[in-house]
Amino acid sequence: MYGFILKKNFCDVWDNLLTVIIVNLVHMLSASGILYLWALLTKSLGANALDIVSIATTCGFITLWNIIHYIITFAFGEQAVKICNFEGIRIRDFFLSIPGCIVDAIKYGIFISLLLFLSIFLLYFYWFSGSKIGIFVFGIIFWIDIFLILSLQWFCALRCTMHNNFRKCLRKCFIIFFDNTGFSILVALNNLVLFIFSVLFVGLIPSIGAMVINNQNNLRIRLYKYDYLEEHPELNNKKDRKKIPWEELIYDDRETLGPRKFKSFLFPWKEN
Repeated sequence: MYGFILKKNFCDVWDNLLTVIIVNLVHMLSASGILYLWALLTKSLGANALDIVSIATTCGFITLWNIIHYIITFAFGEQAVKICNFEGIRIRDFFLSIPGCIVDAIKYGIFISLLLFLSIFLLYFYWFSGSKIGIFVFGIIFWIDIFLILSLQWFCALRCTMHNNFRKCLRKCFIIFFDNTGFSILVALNNLVLFIFSVLFVGLIPSIGAMVINNQNNLRIRLYKYDYLEEHPELNNKKDRKKIPWEELIYDDRETLGPRKFKSFLFPWKEN
């Protein structure tokens, strides 16, 4: 089943390559702009700035970047839903989606920033505490962070698919993780590979655009499981819930996607 998701991810990115590249460029330009402003302000503060001022400035710019990052992510997430549903999109749809994502992006960006600052402070404090208990607590916090990363990776896809409120999206993130732990780890590893390739290609591709499509496809296919379980309430124990006929559930998607030979990617007009 996951092999089909990987194939669909590739096809969806390839079929919308120009849009993905433009989204990635917007993302990179935004990051460059924030970094430039931070460097400019830090330089203007100079050596006279107190450490607390420098830290506050850096935290402020990190929060600002998180907000802008999630505005872009949510806006493209709206389009990724259509892409993954085999619907066509236009580049301008991405820009038109931005205003409707600002409020949620501000909430989530601030939330992620607070988690980040708290995590860095606690990890730093307990690592340098010099005690065995401190190292033990450090380990606990580290694994809590991993748990949060694996759970919150579903937030964008959930928000853009279901348009639930902030709290409900958070709750569903943890529900999906606990019910699909192994699958969530696999999705995170997939995103890690995409990130490595993004570094190699200087952020142009696959980058944030492909990662959003990846998460959306994974959520879309995974939701078939819950539709199936809703139709079969007799599967109420943990053992039965694992017996999901994935090939049957993704049959229509597989047929819609088609075989997609390699030649069709380079020469689509030769496709029979």
